[in-house]
Amino acid sequence: MILALISDIKYYKIKNVIVFPFILLGFATNILLTGLGGIPFSFYGTILPIIVLFILYALRMLGAGDIKLFSALGAIMGSKFIAFSMAYSFVSGGVIGVFILLANKNGIQRMKYLFQYLLSCLLSLKLFPYTDFEDKSDKAKFRFAYAIACGTIISLLTYK
Repeated sequence: MILALISDIKYYKIKNVIVFPFILLGFATNILLTGLGGIPFSFYGTILPIIVLFILYALRMLGAGDIKLFSALGAIMGSKFIAFSMAYSFVSGGVIGVFILLANKNGIQRMKYLFQYLLSCLLSLKLFPYTDFEDKSDKAKFRFAYAIACGTIISLLTYK
């Protein structure tokens, strides 16, 4: 998690060299601990974020690295854990977003942008990218790895 956070801060990307070894490690660990039953445990944990979050990626509301990070965590911890972790991460992201809106004092501007985006999608019956990830000057964006870290910590503390 720390390596992914550092990568996201430094490069605005969570690099494959960080997440893919952890996906493999998750499969290997679960196979060693539970035998062949570890394969579906890790597989479902890996695939769940891809299925659930693909639409946010397609709309450019979430980066591929964020989804791969969820998949790496899911490979290690399983689908139930990653479902809770994703939910807590989005709540954490909402809290972070509110602080960013308050700090930038642009809540009304951001709501107008969201309304215009939804209206243009509705009127054209097409889905457009919500944002340009390459634009680093947009103060409304934040690295979602922060929210994933918060959501994962909450999940670790509350998981049963």
